[in-house]
Amino acid sequence: MGAFWKIFDKLLDVMAALAGVILLLITAAVCYTIGLRFLFTRTTIWIMPVTEYALVWIVFLATTWLLREGGHITTDVVYAHLGLKAKRRLDCIMFTVGGITCAVLFFLGVVHTSECFAGGVTDVRAITVPKAAVFCIIPIGSLLLTLQFFRMAWSRFFEGRQGS
Repeated sequence: MGAFWKIFDKLLDVMAALAGVILLLITAAVCYTIGLRFLFTRTTIWIMPVTEYALVWIVFLATTWLLREGGHITTDVVYAHLGLKAKRRLDCIMFTVGGITCAVLFFLGVVHTSECFAGGVTDVRAITVPKAAVFCIIPIGSLLLTLQFFRMAWSRFFEGRQGS
């Protein structure tokens, strides 16, 4: 199982790096269109929709890496006043609920993406984009999030068992 998690962690690193590259590209594209508008009173019509699609991809590419690194937001109001054993139990519950939620999102993402793909649904704005291409990252990212949440719940559960 250790080899699986090594590959999994490497995949998360690659996906987070890809999200960073996409973020740099859309930042440059938005600056480009602002510069065009300011200097030449012209603009590109495709940058805003592409940026919107890219933001969806960035979220689902990088969120699992962020969760693994502990960079997500936590509320410490109650947590800070708990003992170590209670913190471990609460973590197990929160990670399990997060995993179940992401599993549902994975299922809904697969259903929606496959419906878009089967129906040939497109998003027609400044450019025409197949919606399946935009939304296919949702089930991928959700599946990885599900695995990471359950991995963390499992780890916290056994950390508590070994410490008892």
